[in-house]
Parts: sequence; structure tokens; C-alpha cells
Amino acid sequence: MAHEKEKEKRIAMEEREERRKYPFEAIVTPKVLDRGRHWITVQLKNVSTEPLVDVSATLYTYNTHDLDVLPSGSFHFVKELLPQDTEVLNFHVFANHTGWVYLRVTAYRYGAFVSWYSPHHEVRLVEDPTEIRIFFVNRPYWAPEETIETETVVYAHRDVQNLRLEIAAIPPSKSHTLMDVIDIDFIAEGGTKRFVSELYASEEGMYHLTARLFHEQKLISSKLASCYVTPLEE
Repeated sequence: MAHEKEKEKRIAMEEREERRKYPFEAIVTPKVLDRGRHWITVQLKNVSTEPLVDVSATLYTYNTHDLDVLPSGSFHFVKELLPQDTEVLNFHVFANHTGWVYLRVTAYRYGAFVSWYSPHHEVRLVEDPTEIRIFFVNRPYWAPEETIETETVVYAHRDVQNLRLEIAAIPPSKSHTLMDVIDIDFIAEGGTKRFVSELYASEEGMYHLTARLFHEQKLISSKLASCYVTPLEE
């Protein structure tokens, strides 16, 4: 019984520390847009147990070619955000292709500076005929000189042809490496195709990987993944 109480106490302490380190939660809507100018709504919540003041929130995009945040609505300031309170923020964007957005938030907690980046949120363009439905690395950790494997699943919203899939990696040295280029002749409406790509792990550290899908030379979908290369214990 004492062991269980100690375990519950330790879990509660870990949860409190997690909320101190990552005090915000962001929900982005809508998930699907037409091509053109739109407002994206972000519900920013203080999930910590302490008030946050002078909260500054700025929306960024992973690739401005896909989604561009317009100067007329890219930044918000909130004087105070109490524990469990939510502030609704509207950001003005131009949607050209399916893409990713993320939020950078800074604030002060009892005089101490807090900086937080949200996870990437996908915003899909409804007009695009197909999308990368799934992209992941088969394992989060790899040993040096192993072959990193990724899997990509492409889904078609309607009959589509003339697609090109590119899988790229940025290793710890920051040099861009093109892992794979795949020409896809045709996918029927509602169909999927799965692809496996490989990369020799020549460096130790964090690898950032990207899958990019092109239709008739236009980028229409992209997804991100990452993994870590480190000597694995026997």
C-alpha cells in the first residue's frame, strides 16, 4: 500500500514538473481549407497551476510556399492567462497547399521567462487530389551504421496521376540528403500506396526527415518525422 502511494506521489510530481516545463496547450482549427485567404483559430490554454503574464503568441509555418502567415494577423498579446484559462487567438493566413503551422509562445511566471513551441499542426487544402496520409520512421532510435527505414502512405481523394514523392533527411551535420525520389503513375480514388525508403546512418545525433508529395510539379503535401542515432546498449 505504501509503495502504491509513493508511486502515485511520484507520478503527480512528474506531471506537475511537466506542466511547469510545457505550460501551454494549443488547439488549431480548421483542419481543412480552400485555397486563398483564411483565418486560423488557435485556442491557447494555460495547463499549468500558475498564472502566466505578458503572454506573446506568434504563428509560424513550416514552409511559406504552402501556408503563409500574413502580417495583418500573425501576433497576439495577452496580459494574463490564469491556470486552466483559454484564450482564443485568430491568425490571418494564405493557403496555397497543404502545410504545417506551429505556435511560439513566450510569457513570464513569477518574473521568470517562459518560452514554448507547440507541436506542428497540419492544415490540409481541400482542393489537393491526394495527400501523404502517414509518414514515420520505423524506430525512434538507431545505432550508427544501421540503415534507417521510413514508411510513407499516400492516399488519393480522387483519381490522380503524375505524382512524385521525395523523401529527404537533415542529419546532425545539417547537410540536406535526398533519400528517395519515387514517380507514381496513378492512384485510383480512395486508394493508397505504401513506400519504404532507407538511409545509411553515418552520423550520431538527431535526424530530421521530410516526405514531400508533388502533383504536376506542384508541392501539395508534406509530413515530418525524426529519429536519433546513438550507440545502443547490448
